[in-house]
Amino acid sequence: MQSIDWVAVLFRWMHIVPAIVLLGGTIFLAIVAVPTTTAPDGAPPPWLAKVRKRWAMLAGVCILLLLVSGLWNFMVYRLPEVKEIGLYHALFGTKVLLSLAVFFIASVMAGRSPAFDRMRSRPGKMLMITAVLGLLVVLLAGILRGVHQDTELPDQTEIELPNG
Repeated sequence: MQSIDWVAVLFRWMHIVPAIVLLGGTIFLAIVAVPTTTAPDGAPPPWLAKVRKRWAMLAGVCILLLLVSGLWNFMVYRLPEVKEIGLYHALFGTKVLLSLAVFFIASVMAGRSPAFDRMRSRPGKMLMITAVLGLLVVLLAGILRGVHQDTELPDQTEIELPNG
C-alpha cells in the first residue's frame, strides 16, 4: 500500500508556488507592464511606486517561503541521498547563488533605500535581469531533479560471469 508524505507535499508546494508568483510577476512587469508604460524619456511610470509597495510585501513573503522550504527540502529529502561532492553540489550551489541574486534584486526593486535609487531608476533593465536569472534557477531546478547519485556498485571481483 502506498502512502503520501504530506509534509513533503506541503514543503514542495511552499517552494513551487512562491517561485511561480515571483517569477511570473517579474516576467509580467519586465515584458508587459513597464515597457508599455514607460515615458519616452525612459522615466519609470508613476504607478510603479504604488506597485513597489505592494510588491515589497508579496516578494518578502515569497522569499521567506522559498528560503525556508528550500532549506527544508534540501536537508530532509536531498542531502541524505548525496553521497559525494560532485555534479549535484556544483549545480545546487549555482542555483543557490543565482537565487540569492534574484532575492537581492527583488528586494532592491521593492525597497526604498536611497543607496539603490540608481537601480530602481531603470526598472525595465533590472526586471529583465531578474527574470533571466529566475529562469536560469528554474532550469537548474529541472536539471537537479534528474541528477541522481550513483549507487554503490559491487566490487568487480564479486560479479560472477556465466560460463559459455
